[in-house]
Amino acid sequence: MNDTKLIRALQRSHRDALNKAITQYSGYVASVARNVLGMQATQEDLEEIVSDVFLALWRAADHLDETRPLKGYLAAIARNAAVDRLRRLRPADPLPEDDLLTADETQQPETETLRREQAETLRRLLLEMPSDDREIFIRFYYYRQAVHEIAALLGMNESTVKARLARGRAKLRKRLIEEVDDDANY
Repeated sequence: MNDTKLIRALQRSHRDALNKAITQYSGYVASVARNVLGMQATQEDLEEIVSDVFLALWRAADHLDETRPLKGYLAAIARNAAVDRLRRLRPADPLPEDDLLTADETQQPETETLRREQAETLRRLLLEMPSDDREIFIRFYYYRQAVHEIAALLGMNESTVKARLARGRAKLRKRLIEEVDDDANY
């Protein structure tokens, strides 16, 4: 069934039309959502998004333009639903409350205190970064996401992500050295 006939049938509230749309486009909708979500969501999240997209299609059938392809409309809904899901999955403070450095159970109290101070300094410096750069850093170093995955999720080129990581590391290194020098002068 072509899109024009399918849209007309949806507008007349034929349930078979919805089933045909699901059969024809569910793989495409899932692919769009998966590209946005990356590794951030479970299979259940993906299935829920797909269901939400077709529910939205059913509810908005009266407003569909039968001269436009249904695929573009479904892609936009899927993309928006996946972005909303990512926002809900992402914590408000993307930095972990635990120390950013790994703990060694056998450390002396002085070493543990130094490690905690370093972790707090690193946390503070990360929070001072621009939000886009901070998100790239956290995704790469904390969540261990690949550069291509980060680029896809944030709508950037891989080279942009790599460049921001390199510039961010250089700035962090400089700031950490400044912090150490400031502490040594006391």
